[in-house]
Amino acid sequence: MRIRQKISLPLAIVVALITVACTKAGDAAQRAAQAPDYTGTVLQPPPATPPAPPPLPTGGNGSFAVAPGGGQVVGGGKTRIRYRVEMENGIGWGENVTWTAPEFAERVDRIIAEPLGWTLSATHPVSNRDVGLSNASWSFQRVAGGDFDVQVRLATAGTVQRLCAAVGIDVDSVYSCRFGKVLMINLTRWLNGADGYPVSLDDYRSAVINHEMGHFLGFDHMRCTGPGKPGPIMMTQTIDLQGCVPNVHPFLPDGTFPTGAFVQS
Repeated sequence: MRIRQKISLPLAIVVALITVACTKAGDAAQRAAQAPDYTGTVLQPPPATPPAPPPLPTGGNGSFAVAPGGGQVVGGGKTRIRYRVEMENGIGWGENVTWTAPEFAERVDRIIAEPLGWTLSATHPVSNRDVGLSNASWSFQRVAGGDFDVQVRLATAGTVQRLCAAVGIDVDSVYSCRFGKVLMINLTRWLNGADGYPVSLDDYRSAVINHEMGHFLGFDHMRCTGPGKPGPIMMTQTIDLQGCVPNVHPFLPDGTFPTGAFVQS
């Protein structure tokens, strides 16, 4: 009886040790099975910081080159608008994309001819008592000679500021403007778009041409038509959408011409 007790005690200790060892081994195996397998995984580097935009174009001597040639009449509206496209001379482009007068003219032509542009007035004429319009509609034709109705000019920010300020319009070297028969398009925004305005660069270009042409046609700035609704093209959308959603054309696909309350500029 005493001998059996002496033998049983060491045996119990051995069994306990084996049990503990097996438990630890099992836990380790379970953790290994649950751990993610990174075998063959290619770790991607963190996204690089976008490169800074090139310095703004410099120079610009205040004289303008006229885009040669002309075009066919676009649209069937009653009032024909003959527009001449011009580009400032003497621009130092640096690393920016270079534009020429013919290239700018081609882009303006495309914008004028867009389906939801001002030419849609031929089938959806515009009436607005505040600006004296009754069933107004427009067609457009680019010309290169001296017989024109309006000039569309692409110029450096400094030149836009100087020429607009000369007639009492302060654009802070940021915005574009219209005075008389001249639309001044700010080159900085033409190249880069408007910070915070959530549209593509092509859409921004449509917006600025349509907006400034709208001023020439007689429209002042407008307010938002209501939260969540498309902003009138004559809103200063790049400054404050006022709850509206961006809209870069005068008309909507159903032919509606969004019109908000006028705001005197």
